[in-house]
Amino acid sequence: METSIIIRTKNEEKWLGECLSRLQSQTYQDFEILIIDSGSSDKTLAIAQSHQTKIFSLPKKFTYPYASNYGCQKALGEKFFVFLSAHSLPISHTWLENGLKHFKENTVAGIYGGVEALPDASFWEWLFFNPLLGKLSRKLRAQKIIRKAGMGVLGCTNAIIRRDLWEKHPFDERYGNGGEDTAWARYWLEKKYIFVQDPRFNVLHSHGLGIIGLIQQFKHWKESDNPQPFHTKNFHYRKK
Repeated sequence: METSIIIRTKNEEKWLGECLSRLQSQTYQDFEILIIDSGSSDKTLAIAQSHQTKIFSLPKKFTYPYASNYGCQKALGEKFFVFLSAHSLPISHTWLENGLKHFKENTVAGIYGGVEALPDASFWEWLFFNPLLGKLSRKLRAQKIIRKAGMGVLGCTNAIIRRDLWEKHPFDERYGNGGEDTAWARYWLEKKYIFVQDPRFNVLHSHGLGIIGLIQQFKHWKESDNPQPFHTKNFHYRKK
């Protein structure tokens, strides 16, 4: 098996079924799906069980990098790890195929895509993450080669990395509250690897935030440049 798709979950019944259905309709199928759950009390696990997934419960308290590293440790994929939010929906049947094509170059450490608003997104999310802009980017083939670290590089909302590089350098678990993905990218960028941002690897993803919530979310992203312990109070801007 070439690829493992790692999905972290906690009470994700709203979109998980659609997410899994879209994965199972991909043109590329040489993958397994791992659900890394941290105490779901809704229908998340029942939905996962109704699809072709492997379900693992975190044995210790959740943090972003710990959950991702745990998923990688359990994964059987020999070459690639795909990270996908449980409320992120691949935009096409060729989503995985399009992402994996970039690894033909040995200098590519990882690839990622942007986000477009889900159908139940707020007005402000539709404004900033308008799917029409994503369609325009794909039409223009506006992919980017990333050679310099920066905020948002390799966001694990939707990203793929090489297994061999993760084995040499796992996610830094000091970044418990997020930012471990960008820190991982920074590490390999300094070693002259590159990353690719491809709009064909975009997902539908949003939280129903108003303008204040989006500002607070952006502030959280900025703060994630530095290691911080995980704490749910940092996500008060998200709707339940």
